[in-house]
Amino acid sequence: MTAQLTEAGPRAGGPRVRWFEAGTPIALAGTWLVLIVASALHRNDFLSHGTLLSIAFTMAVTGVLAVGQSVVAISGGILDLSVPAALIIPAFAIADLLDDGFSSGFAVTIGVLAGAGWGLINGLIIVAGKINPIIVTLGSNFVGVGVLYVLQKQAAVPTASGLRTWGQDYLFGLPNIWWPMLILIVVVGVLLPRTRIGRRTVAVGGNPVAAKARGISLRKTRLAVFTFSGTCGGIAAVLFSASTPQFVPTDSSTFLLPVIAAVIVAGISLSGGRGSVLTLLLSVGLLSTVPTALVFFGLNSNWQIVFQGLILIIAVSIDGRSQKKAK
Repeated sequence: MTAQLTEAGPRAGGPRVRWFEAGTPIALAGTWLVLIVASALHRNDFLSHGTLLSIAFTMAVTGVLAVGQSVVAISGGILDLSVPAALIIPAFAIADLLDDGFSSGFAVTIGVLAGAGWGLINGLIIVAGKINPIIVTLGSNFVGVGVLYVLQKQAAVPTASGLRTWGQDYLFGLPNIWWPMLILIVVVGVLLPRTRIGRRTVAVGGNPVAAKARGISLRKTRLAVFTFSGTCGGIAAVLFSASTPQFVPTDSSTFLLPVIAAVIVAGISLSGGRGSVLTLLLSVGLLSTVPTALVFFGLNSNWQIVFQGLILIIAVSIDGRSQKKAK
């Protein structure tokens, strides 16, 4: 099913976003299956509930952050490199509020709003200064994480808090924190090609000149996109703080590479206007299985970065060739 990204509805020649880009889901599912089978053949205890839980926990935070990153990429914003700050700043806010005796509901609300505020600041700087988003978000990430490290080097979520209790519980055999990720991917994946703001977002990424000619505000769209990316950071912070009892500012840096890799591996073009958010479920699942598989193969966990880097290089190469063919 294909939805053309115009205000009037389907129209030939316009940028588009597909529920599933042809071939990408099949390739991802096949690769994921091969990894699982190879790991199971090497160690038959790989196929266990413990492995499933490990993968699900890894998917949760990465998947939510990848949704925000995907919308940025599809809109033509290239990448949001402030993902670590968008995650850890709200996480510290949540932990501090819970430690001060505030309710979990209040702490969660503030955390999500803090993430949205972070994204809004990035968007305002990008729009007002007309600066490359990569430069802005890279700089803001260093500032955000650096300031946080100076002010507070560690945070801890109270064990007795409702959020922590929820984060340790399960639903239908999977961690509670996995389900919000699934819901977010499905909701955004379905609504992006079907809503007015979604079609405008992809139209701006596919052809900003044509989008502007149709009366779509590039500035407002860019502002909304980065605010949404920050909001995803706030939601991810809720899941992160619910499942991580103690953390430091630099803990969030490990999520940036997997998030970018998941977006590109899912077939979402960095040039904008093309990609399926729904496919993220497969790419995030595949990349989240790699760390666990490496352990079963007896490799040091540091090899995870090597494999993610190789996957990222391959994915970027494929994306680059696809862009050349499209021209």
